[in-house]
Amino acid sequence: MRWASLVVCAAFLVAQETHFDVRSRLVLAPVTVTDGSGRLVPGLEASDFAVLDNNRPQKIIVDSIDTGLPRIALMIVVQSSGIAEPAIEKAKHLGSMIQPVITGERGCAGVVAFDERVIWLQQCTGDSDALRGAFLALRPAGYKTARMLDAVSSAVSHLRQERNARRVVLLISESRDRGSESTLEQVMADAQAADVAIYAATFSALATAVTSKVPVHLPVSKLPNQTPSQETMHTATGAPPSKYNPVVRPNEQRIDVKSGIQEIARKFGTNTTDVLTGGTGGTVFSFTKAKALEEVILKLGDELHGQYIISFVPDPPEGGYHTLEFKVTRKGTFEVRGRAGYKL
Repeated sequence: MRWASLVVCAAFLVAQETHFDVRSRLVLAPVTVTDGSGRLVPGLEASDFAVLDNNRPQKIIVDSIDTGLPRIALMIVVQSSGIAEPAIEKAKHLGSMIQPVITGERGCAGVVAFDERVIWLQQCTGDSDALRGAFLALRPAGYKTARMLDAVSSAVSHLRQERNARRVVLLISESRDRGSESTLEQVMADAQAADVAIYAATFSALATAVTSKVPVHLPVSKLPNQTPSQETMHTATGAPPSKYNPVVRPNEQRIDVKSGIQEIARKFGTNTTDVLTGGTGGTVFSFTKAKALEEVILKLGDELHGQYIISFVPDPPEGGYHTLEFKVTRKGTFEVRGRAGYKL
């Protein structure tokens, strides 16, 4: 398969070319291209793209649905606080859509809920029945606390273990975090390091309540507690991160990317979901009704299957944070969306 050949070829080049230092790696960037009417643009080749890494042009390889794309590993992260109860009811029916619309038979999907805790309902699986069951198990818990960033961090950590896959997070939540220990800088750095694209389907608790027959109330019961693993929470003890139990990061991740994240925030705004999606190449959808949320799943499936996967080995392979810019060189009006950067 061309994808496997590409990875082998890149590894060979890195090993043979002495001007690449040990930090060099293959950069993978899913890119979405739409025309002036917002329609996906098919049929582009490497010669139709210009990629700038720290403002330097790069030699690239482009894969698409025509040449073969890797499988999709999707983590769906759902806000389950009591204030989100009407949205939870709308999300429960999505389980049967995920495999046929997004992941297909080769891919996998999992479900994570979050309120004052991060609760794993389903690890990444290709079992459609298990996935439907995980969605049906969603229950509202703590009323307002919603540890969005902690949940996304946990999902990214899990996706890092999925090899030879396009790693995607779909966040179904309000647009802001409510009480996470993780910081936006940490989560963004981890997502970019793991080549994870983050998408968000956001809702207003008030608006979804108006369109729902389900009243918002404090729940009587909560989901059974599921003890997270060390890999899930990225801490030494396996417990949720705190100032007494900090996130433990590999040496290669202990790089200050604050300036890069600040630039992303300046470009995409201060809204948490806007920064997460804009910095990783995803986008934000919004919904109030169940039908609109189903349309989000359809749009996400269309986008992921219509993307281009751009890959290159950075030249020169300078350490630190790299900004990325993607352009289509063909004549016409195009919008090109990809990840904002990465660290090397």
